[in-house]
Amino acid sequence: MKEMHISSEILNYKSNKMHLLALNYFTIFFCNQMSGGYFPDGKKLLEIGCCYGYNLAYLKKNLDFCGYGIEPSRKAIAYGKQLFGDSIELVHGTADNLPYADDFFNVVLVGTCLYQVDRTLLVRTLAEIDRVLMNGGFLVISDFDPPFACKRENKHNNLTPVYKDNYGDMILHAPFNYVLVEKRSYSFGGALVFPIDIQDRMSTQILYKEIIYQ
Repeated sequence: MKEMHISSEILNYKSNKMHLLALNYFTIFFCNQMSGGYFPDGKKLLEIGCCYGYNLAYLKKNLDFCGYGIEPSRKAIAYGKQLFGDSIELVHGTADNLPYADDFFNVVLVGTCLYQVDRTLLVRTLAEIDRVLMNGGFLVISDFDPPFACKRENKHNNLTPVYKDNYGDMILHAPFNYVLVEKRSYSFGGALVFPIDIQDRMSTQILYKEIIYQ
């Protein structure tokens, strides 16, 4: 992803129904997992495409995650640091070159950003996500969810087309080793319905990275 033009959408992020629906969904999921004794080895969470860090700050406050975020917009990072200080760690960068060690995170969130990744960088991006997530960790992907891949014009930025695809399904196949835990479908407008219009279909998928026993 290239440096993105950031408008008032940054300021309106926390009022976006689609984003809030996804946040509420996986927050409840992780709350239940913690009640069942999961996350015994730590709670380090990375959000790719974190905007100004609203999700991270919310999960830090409510579930005590150690929040890390990477975002291609310098403006969003600066705004997030102004709001949240050092309570979460925000860095400028892109998902195809993550500045973290192997197996570093318990959870990786990928929120509505894979549709903007250049197709020449997609395989590398998925490999980087897998690299930094430890075995036994959870990957959460929120994005468009059409029945087939399609390319659309980006109404907000003509430099980056919209690539709609089922990214959760990609990670379920070799060379990766994941299972689908849950999937929640909803509309682009944030309604908790399954849209008839395939261009309006969104989903949040929670995947578990299997522990490999030697």
